[in-house]
Amino acid sequence: MQIGIVIVVLLVVGAIAGSALNFAGVFLGIPFVFMFIGLVVTKEQLDRQRKVMQMKRFRRDARAKKVPFGEQDKRTMIS
Repeated sequence: MQIGIVIVVLLVVGAIAGSALNFAGVFLGIPFVFMFIGLVVTKEQLDRQRKVMQMKRFRRDARAKKVPFGEQDKRTMIS
C-alpha cells in the first residue's frame, strides 16, 4: 500500500513539475515512477541474494568436521 501511495505522489509531483516546465511535460513523472520501481525491485533482489548467501554460509559452517581420535578416545571405543 505504501509503495502505491509513493508511486501516485511521484506521478503527481512529476506532472506538476513537468507542467511548470512545459505543457507536454506532464509525462515527466513516468520516468520517476519507473526509477522508483526499479529501486524497489533491486533492493528486494539484493535482500533475497543476501539471505541465500547467509543460508549457504550457515550450511557450510554446520557441516560435520573430521576430528582425529585421541588416545583416550581410542581406549573407550568398542571394538
